[in-house]
Amino acid sequence: MAQTQVVTDEGIGELIKLWAESAATGMESIVCMTDSSACTAAVTHTYASPADTKCTDSGLDLAAIDTVSTTTVNTTGDTITFDHVFTATGTKNVTGILVCNNDDDVAYIECCFNSVIAAESGDTITIDGQSTIDQA
Repeated sequence: MAQTQVVTDEGIGELIKLWAESAATGMESIVCMTDSSACTAAVTHTYASPADTKCTDSGLDLAAIDTVSTTTVNTTGDTITFDHVFTATGTKNVTGILVCNNDDDVAYIECCFNSVIAAESGDTITIDGQSTIDQA
């Protein structure tokens, strides 16, 4: 499925805090977003103000990411991957996901799908995400 995705400015700020050994937290949570039409990801979006409304029900609400791991650690293609399976418990439009820190107050990554997924009870949405950081 095509999509728009970004590492948010808020997420980059949290990474800088980690490097500075300041008060910061790692990538840990994920939540679906909902609306009646497709969204567009933007670096300026935040946890408090994402592209669309965060889901608060229907099995698509904030949850711990199933797995977070590094796949490459060097100076070319450093990559972190994350996986999660949502299982809908009700009917909900899903427009994308928001990947958050473990305090659930910072959005690291926002991903908007190119069309709305009409999830119904029992449907699964499998997220296999990856973020790659390269030297400029």
